[in-house]
Amino acid sequence: MPLMQMVPMLMKEENKEDYEPKVVSFGPYHHGNEKLKFVEDFKPTAVQMFIGDMNEDVFIAAILREIENVKKCYLEEFTCRYTDIQFAHMMLRDACVILNYFGPNIDDKSYKVAETINHHLGIAVYSSIKRDMYLLENQIPFLILEMLVDLRYKTPRHSFIKAMERDSFKMFFNDKKGMIEHAEAEDDRKNPAHLLEIFRRVIVTGPDHDPILKSYYSCVCNINNLLSCCCCRCKDDPTTSNRKESRVYLLRSVTDLKSKGIHFRASQMQSLKGIRLRPSKFGLSAELQLPCLYVDMDTRVFFKNVMAYEFSPHLNYFDHSVAVYVTLMKRFVASKEDVKELRDKGIIINQLESDEQVVQLYKDLNTYGAHNNSTVWVFWDCMESHFNSNAKLWIADFKTKYFDNPWTTITLAGSIFFLFMDIVQTYFAAVPPASTK
Repeated sequence: MPLMQMVPMLMKEENKEDYEPKVVSFGPYHHGNEKLKFVEDFKPTAVQMFIGDMNEDVFIAAILREIENVKKCYLEEFTCRYTDIQFAHMMLRDACVILNYFGPNIDDKSYKVAETINHHLGIAVYSSIKRDMYLLENQIPFLILEMLVDLRYKTPRHSFIKAMERDSFKMFFNDKKGMIEHAEAEDDRKNPAHLLEIFRRVIVTGPDHDPILKSYYSCVCNINNLLSCCCCRCKDDPTTSNRKESRVYLLRSVTDLKSKGIHFRASQMQSLKGIRLRPSKFGLSAELQLPCLYVDMDTRVFFKNVMAYEFSPHLNYFDHSVAVYVTLMKRFVASKEDVKELRDKGIIINQLESDEQVVQLYKDLNTYGAHNNSTVWVFWDCMESHFNSNAKLWIADFKTKYFDNPWTTITLAGSIFFLFMDIVQTYFAAVPPASTK
């Protein structure tokens, strides 16, 4: 079973608070913190809310049967502080807080449970529980959640994982149906280490490659291997591998790209893999599709902790989809004008107070060299090829100058009309029509 990870000190030194719980601890790493005592005192109530009329000893006994494996998930320097029975009680209480807040909605009692938690903790603390569930160091083994749900509701493991993914998908994408695209549906649901892995899974779900537009004139991009199939002209060019070693790519913001004929649209794919760069039919302009995502006060914390998980040295985790997505967004979002453009296109749903805060949010995210991935070079090679094409830039400038404003369009049309009339008038003046007899 995977080890419950600790955030590297290098990442913590930048902003320690983004990796530490505000209101509740899950697991032993932050257990006993005095500032978390308020919710700690509520945990026995959470247990009773979850188990109902069942005996608590049944749940403790089930955890104790797996206690050796559960304790191995954490660093020994933390688990050695507790006896097996103490550790089992910790796991039960922490898991019940999670399952009351974010778990199976049996008999449609979720609203009543939320109302009860709100009554005990208040809305501010209740809202902060979700933020603390994002933290890498604040996780419990998913095995514990599965075990308790099976004992309480006799829910099959596969159904429980599927339900948690569906609810997570709704939370991130505000999709009522919660339909998730899985490249490998069965494999994707195997052995999640903890809840954070479920959260990460649903935002990078979906096919790695777009099944359409793979001809010579297509440039189809995805966030997983970021355009290894992108732009056949770039990929197949024998000089590309040499160029990418030495080329220094400039930062290209949304505003810069738009001015050069690259337009933005919300992706139809609700996943961070939903990045597609599609040239127009004649290749003179392009459309960059980006996934729609809510940006709120917890987004920075979420991204930081998911990237810490992706960078973990213990996982051999080579899929850095979230870090690569953040790398791209850091380049695209350089000013409030860039944020406004993405808001207008329905790509960013800004829940913060201003567009400047969104810019600052992405500036605060350090991707630790994720942009050095060779597949990212291929992506920027495609973008630079378009950006530096004189023909494409001339067309883009012409469209921006004369067709972005209805008045300039009318003026251009009027000028063309009068020019045409002048030509006709000159022609008939020089070649008078034959007289009719």
